[in-house]
Amino acid sequence: MTAKNQWKLLALGLFMAFGRYPISWLMSSNRKVRKPGILPSKSRGHLTCSSGNTYYLELDGPQDAQAIVFLHGLNASGLQWYYQRAYFRKKYKLVFIDTPGHGKSPLGRNMATEVLARDLSELMEMLAIRNPIVYGHSMGGMVTMKYAAGPGRDNVKGIILQHSGFTHPFKTTQFPKTLLALEHPVLRPYLAFAKRHPVFFRFLSTINYLNGLSILSYRYLLFSGEQTASQLRFMTRIAAINPPEGIADAFLGILDFDASAEIKKISVPALVISADHDPIFLPEAADYLVSQLSMGSHLRVDSGHLSLMEHAVELNVMVNNFVESPDLTD
Repeated sequence: MTAKNQWKLLALGLFMAFGRYPISWLMSSNRKVRKPGILPSKSRGHLTCSSGNTYYLELDGPQDAQAIVFLHGLNASGLQWYYQRAYFRKKYKLVFIDTPGHGKSPLGRNMATEVLARDLSELMEMLAIRNPIVYGHSMGGMVTMKYAAGPGRDNVKGIILQHSGFTHPFKTTQFPKTLLALEHPVLRPYLAFAKRHPVFFRFLSTINYLNGLSILSYRYLLFSGEQTASQLRFMTRIAAINPPEGIADAFLGILDFDASAEIKKISVPALVISADHDPIFLPEAADYLVSQLSMGSHLRVDSGHLSLMEHAVELNVMVNNFVESPDLTD
């Protein structure tokens, strides 16, 4: 092998191992914000529900304060709430829950959103939490809706639905006809294949995180371009750690989601948050969702699907104003 070819192989190897750094720098802004990380918790552990699903939870903040329960989105974990945790931990009791097959929760037994909502009700009983404010992002918002309209109707003070649809997720996103046409012949078989061959997809996920390919997809699917490089790498690292079979199972679960007939059963204050640059959940769908909620309000942020990280300062003020509104404090 010639010296020239050796240098090419070395360059390729370096890119495969560290490509995420230059790609994240090129794809991100230079805004001076605190880097996301891991904050210490007051307590943590696993709880198992009657469904057979086991959840990893972390608690933070004063334990006698108003509780806010955080439910993350697909292929994320409780770690995504870094900025919200830092902002609210001094005043509120915070509960961060990893969905089965995400973060530190083992693979689930049943990932239907109805089952996850019943599990949430059981978790609130186990933790002796009364009248929480439930804050769901994306997939977490779907579970929040099912909870507030069903098993949690008598144990919820308010809900926050951030970038979360009320029906089949492809119906409230960009290119709905194309995605719906591909669902049964392509997407569902692909997800079933991923469940059967997790080792291959785990390897692929790790490689794509290291070389930066997942950085590219996250930048254009979940951010608007104002995120920092550390924020971009942080979220893609969370996704790379998650077991692919768990993500596939959860994705199949939300493809069967529909709460359109249950929205009007939600009788507590509800804040709906959408983003101007979110291709996954369109602001027009948020307008309809609010129109069906008896006590709903809609706020838009100039951000992407992960506004909770990209524009955390603006978003946290919005959420804080809602939590401290007369409807929730009287």
